[in-house]
Amino acid sequence: MNSTGTDAPTPSVPLPAGVRLGETHGVPALLVETPAATAELLLDGAQLISWIPAGQQDLLWLSPDSAFGEREAVRGGIPLIGPWFGPGRDLAMEVKHGWLRNIRWDLAAAERTGDEVVITLATPADVKALTATAQFRLGAELSVDLTITAGPRPLELEAALHTYLAVGDVRRIEIHGLEGAAFLDNTRGLLPDVMPEGEPLSPTASTDRVVDSTAEVTVHDAKNSRRIVSTPRGTSKTVVWNPWDALVTEMADIPDAAWPEFVCIEPAIAKDGFVALASGESHSIGVTYRIER
Repeated sequence: MNSTGTDAPTPSVPLPAGVRLGETHGVPALLVETPAATAELLLDGAQLISWIPAGQQDLLWLSPDSAFGEREAVRGGIPLIGPWFGPGRDLAMEVKHGWLRNIRWDLAAAERTGDEVVITLATPADVKALTATAQFRLGAELSVDLTITAGPRPLELEAALHTYLAVGDVRRIEIHGLEGAAFLDNTRGLLPDVMPEGEPLSPTASTDRVVDSTAEVTVHDAKNSRRIVSTPRGTSKTVVWNPWDALVTEMADIPDAAWPEFVCIEPAIAKDGFVALASGESHSIGVTYRIER
């Protein structure tokens, strides 16, 4: 865990034992250390960038070339995507993946029961278009829940938990749980296709699929000898993404040789799976992760 800066901000609510407000990568963060796990949660974007359960490797990948700071999109961890996905359903939004990850969130609550810590962050009061909370349950398992409430106007909501899972080598993984599902292939202009029946997905090239699935997904990581189980809720899609060796050269915040180190498995409401909210209505998406050996 990175060191705490000497001018770290003062927490706005009481913090339980094992949680402190400090700095990591030069920006404010909640730093968690309990017998169950350690974690680093940025206030910028409400972005979890590390969760290490006891005796395990980090679940999350973080690019060593990522930028940090308010209004920066941090490359890695679990970016919170919304209120639209990618360029939006009409393909016209200039800010890719919305603005939730580009604002500084407020600390709303922090509690501890046993060795499990629950932290809730909220959008600041000056955000009027919508309100949102992000709850992180950090223990032997990791749960993340994003709740968005429409403001004074109706909202056609897209959102995602854009999780970068750390893997030993993406060329040696198997993704189970999406067999037979329809998907849009974003490497081929959103061409409709279907996952093979009875076969896990083993990426062999640039992969960007918006899959019609809400099923539990298990990533078999051969090199790290572990399985990562992802259980979504409140979603309509699962996005699978890795840029591979050609596309990564166009990304300034990922080293050219780093693309085998991660795969993104993203619980989402996106494309035709968006959620229409009337003013004041809310929707939540969430996911729970556990690591098996």
